Amino acid sequence: EIPSPYSGSLYSFIFFNNIGHFWNPIRMIVWIPAVGPLLLGLEILLNSGIIGIVAVIVAVSNGVAYPIIGLVPHGIIEIPAFLFQLSAIVLWQVTISEAILNKLKGSPLDMPKFNIGIQDTAIFALTSIILMGIAALIETFVTPYLLGL
Repeated sequence: EIPSPYSGSLYSFIFFNNIGHFWNPIRMIVWIPAVGPLLLGLEILLNSGIIGIVAVIVAVSNGVAYPIIGLVPHGIIEIPAFLFQLSAIVLWQVTISEAILNKLKGSPLDMPKFNIGIQDTAIFALTSIILMGIAALIETFVTPYLLGL
């Protein structure tokens, strides 16, 4: 059940749902090299399709401005948050894959490069989480106000 607008429980629901795409133990498979990008791409495609269909249905019954007002304010923050997280996942996979390949070939691991990859992954992931928090605040308190809820 979705909590009511303007509530801390709605904020928590939205925030944890959004970061759950990457940090939920079941969904953490996206961090696995080779498998992750395929699943993540499929999830993004499915999510975009559902949002598009719902936006069209809402626009037909409430006018074109309604879904725009409902999506744009938090989407301006949320889309970059998802892109930062996607970048973190890709960088993680490249960094880990290079380390594994070097180990398999018997080559030494370039520790400075490895450490930079891990640090940048953490920075991208943290930036994403902060932006998701801001987007959830907008979606909880600003969007319902703009929609007259």
